[in-house]
Amino acid sequence: MVRFSVLGSGSCGNSYVFSLDGQSILIDAGYSFKQINLRMEAGGFDMKDVMALFLTHLHPDHAHAAGIFARKTAKPVYVTRKCRDHAVTEYIALNIPETSAMVTEPGSPVTVWPFTVSCFYTSHDSAGSCGYTVDVDGKRFTIITDTGKYSQEMVEEARSADVLFLESNYDIQMLRTGPYPLYLQKRVAGERGHLSNDQARNLLLDAGYDGSSKRVYLVHISANNNTPETVAQAMCPFNAFVCRRGECYTDYIS
Repeated sequence: MVRFSVLGSGSCGNSYVFSLDGQSILIDAGYSFKQINLRMEAGGFDMKDVMALFLTHLHPDHAHAAGIFARKTAKPVYVTRKCRDHAVTEYIALNIPETSAMVTEPGSPVTVWPFTVSCFYTSHDSAGSCGYTVDVDGKRFTIITDTGKYSQEMVEEARSADVLFLESNYDIQMLRTGPYPLYLQKRVAGERGHLSNDQARNLLLDAGYDGSSKRVYLVHISANNNTPETVAQAMCPFNAFVCRRGECYTDYIS
């Protein structure tokens, strides 16, 4: 039985944990190290079981605690090679010890037994941003978030997943009529921004989702340009669970 948790998602912070037989990995660490510990404990997980941390990109709501995680646990922290080489200022600021600093690339899966973790590039305004697919115990989990557009590769990753975590960040009408100035609206809705509800729905359609037993968790929902109710209405044909901003959700699959 694989246990997993959305420890929280949204602009306030993002983090996921996957666990099998007392061995775990983290993807993203967008809260304080203390807060991640508290959220893990609330879900029945233990930081001592975490063998590695994988970062989707280096924006603070995804990477805030990466450095202290590495310094406190001496465990590896993985980013894409492009992230390390091109987001230099942000990467150095995390102060990850050399012994913990690891890189991953599309096409080169990382095995942290019993997990195999593969990355694929996303389209975001943070160099080397990526999504992840985690294979463990015959199950496949895919995280697609922080991308302004989706590719055929993402569609195929979603199609093959048993459990999908998919960004549904904003409602286009709420964004246009909301509090954000025009330049910020353009950033959010641009090709290096975030997925809208409509884009997320279209990705699911392209991947052949039809409300069957496949599980979808809708994540990274904007506090200003979306609501859980709006997301649920847009995604009503699918077997999708809407993760409210900042809240923890723990589940399992066997």
